[in-house]
Amino acid sequence: MAQDYSANWEDYFSYYEIVDIHSSGNRVFAAAKNSVFSYNPVTGEAIKFSTINGLAGENVSAIHFSSTSNVLVVGYETGLINVYNFSTGNTLQVIDITERQTISPANRRINDFFEVNGQLLISTNYGISEFNLSNLEFGDTFYIGNAGSQLGVNEIVVFNEVIYAATQGGSVRYADLNNPNLIDFNQWQQVSNLGNVRNISVFNNEVVAVGNGQRLYEINPNSANQIINLNGNVNDLLVKDNTLYVVYNSLVRGYNTSFNIIYNFGSNLDFTPRFLSIGVIDDRVFVGDANRGLLYTSQSNANFQYVSPQGPLRNSIFQMQAIPNELWTVFGDYNIFFNPYAGGGLKSFGASHLINDEWVNIPFEEINANNLVNIAINPRNVDQVFLSSFNDGLVEIQDNEVVNLYNEENSPIEEMIDGQGNIEPNDTRVNGIAFDRNGTLWGNVARVVNGLFSLSPGSGNFNVFDVSEVIPNNTYYTDNFGFTDIVIDNSGNLYYGSYGSGVVAFQPSTNTFARLIGNESQGNLPDNYVTNVALDNNNQLWIGTVRGLRVLFNPTGIFTNSNTQAQEIIILDDDGVAQELLANISISDIEVDGNNNKWIATESGAFYLSSNGQETLYNFTTENSPLPSNTVTDIEVDGSSGRVYFGTPQGIVAFNGTATSAQDSFENVRAFPNPVRPNYSGMVTIDGLMENANVKITDIEGNLVYEEVSQGGSIQWDTRAFGKHKVASGVYMVLIISEDQLETKVTKIMIIR
Repeated sequence: MAQDYSANWEDYFSYYEIVDIHSSGNRVFAAAKNSVFSYNPVTGEAIKFSTINGLAGENVSAIHFSSTSNVLVVGYETGLINVYNFSTGNTLQVIDITERQTISPANRRINDFFEVNGQLLISTNYGISEFNLSNLEFGDTFYIGNAGSQLGVNEIVVFNEVIYAATQGGSVRYADLNNPNLIDFNQWQQVSNLGNVRNISVFNNEVVAVGNGQRLYEINPNSANQIINLNGNVNDLLVKDNTLYVVYNSLVRGYNTSFNIIYNFGSNLDFTPRFLSIGVIDDRVFVGDANRGLLYTSQSNANFQYVSPQGPLRNSIFQMQAIPNELWTVFGDYNIFFNPYAGGGLKSFGASHLINDEWVNIPFEEINANNLVNIAINPRNVDQVFLSSFNDGLVEIQDNEVVNLYNEENSPIEEMIDGQGNIEPNDTRVNGIAFDRNGTLWGNVARVVNGLFSLSPGSGNFNVFDVSEVIPNNTYYTDNFGFTDIVIDNSGNLYYGSYGSGVVAFQPSTNTFARLIGNESQGNLPDNYVTNVALDNNNQLWIGTVRGLRVLFNPTGIFTNSNTQAQEIIILDDDGVAQELLANISISDIEVDGNNNKWIATESGAFYLSSNGQETLYNFTTENSPLPSNTVTDIEVDGSSGRVYFGTPQGIVAFNGTATSAQDSFENVRAFPNPVRPNYSGMVTIDGLMENANVKITDIEGNLVYEEVSQGGSIQWDTRAFGKHKVASGVYMVLIISEDQLETKVTKIMIIR
């Protein structure tokens, strides 16, 4: 059984890429790439099922709801199957197919489910498997290819006690449903060759299938008769109430029993559709689109509405940025060589903005900039947001609307130069962007001489800075392909990573560049490819590279001391042996929370470290959390709530953390949970604190049981007397004093054992 994480986690997946639909009773179930939701058209209620409920978070390929067993069955491209039981709320992970060594990973894909007599017939890329819904166990597997070979099955239908299988290149194969020896490939017959058969169904008391050249055929034993030419790529087929619905890329048609068209949908849409699936309840038609989600219309009305749950535009998260009660995310990309064209070309996906738990999505058509890779929110005007494009420059957004696109035509931001010294036209690669305390925006640009710029948003004035002073020209275009995120300290000094030039630093007050580079004899970096940097609450610079982690305890020293070295963090493993923390692990992101603890994003999940890195508080992976992928691309912390967002290639989940940012007063101090009841075994959090507040906890008689100085806006207490025995039932006083001792606060915690 998979774990339910709904108590401490939330999902923020995209529900706009619908890959499969199953309708049953008054509900339609829609698979949205890595999660599922149900929609009731009568009540308008949408219910989500995701990794929070124990689903796997992998790419969904097929779904089925069994009304007799009251379970939702979810199949994945990997062959994994989840069974969600509505009666118990439990989710079962069925791993039998994924562990079959005789089946290649590509052939394990689940293509479709068909329920008959309490059994699921599962169409896969290797053949057919039986799954019993009453005991949730597998039965026989049928390899129906020539001589018993593996043959992919796209879809199954049962008619007059005969199983018909639409196969991948093997026409339609059929056999008697009640034959006790179906595992014998000789029991399966083949209809005259139709090649690849994508869809099969029963219509007007005949088995019909889509075969050769997207033609519709009537299937008889040993023969197939063409009925009509469908004239288009067919993605789905559904029969409901004497109507045959055919889903094309951009159109849905309904045919009556005479094969006359009686229903058309998709000709007057305000977007270019990519329909993949369909479901019908009474006269209500639900169409799944690959980009716009679940659309709902009716046979009598061509109007439609979007009914997918709110979410970001996509699940492929590249970068996020959080401020109190808001989150921005973009979906661009580049590979390890900072090539935005790798992996299928430029990403044209727009941006998404979560504000007060409502999503505002800005499509690519409005932004008109490819490969958005970074975000900077103006702290003086949070409605003004800048997005960097690793191809088209810098986008300015005000109140969720695009107001400017800065590029080589209207700003000093330059087009990139290739390895031979030639200008690449219309290719302006801005990446790291950040605001300083004075409200000036800073940004770096890949593969240009003036690789750093500043922008005053009020005046629109730019300044550019020649980075060849710190990265020589003779290596810049051939060895350094790009820069990463920028962080800015309280003095206005900038720090950012690079492809092969270590940490780059710039001091605006002296107009001076500096660099931290090299191994033990130089800057003591594990690798000169620095992926990200972060400044903690003590102004220490944490440095992530493709091969590990370092800390620069006095980052400003980089401008005056050419021998500055970063330090590794040495910890003791379970056997008491000293070792380097996160050695040889590629670091995707480092975030600092309100308690000065560190969140580290890696390809092995997310690590939560104590402020000095000596203690690993959490290591979230797909095994012990609802992370949909162990590859974590970005982490963001909402300092007001303590919520931690994890961005992955498979979507966003959020952990309801407790570390909040420091406050200006003790006005909002609280302790929770309060009271602490007998069945609670977690930590008690006291938040709303000022920086470096002294917190003393005493019993009612004044005996001190715990004391701590806050490093952010909160502390946690394990309800033990200085880490020893658990304190007894009773009321405990919390005495709080500010660092300057000018402000005090008293609150109470009741503990019931």
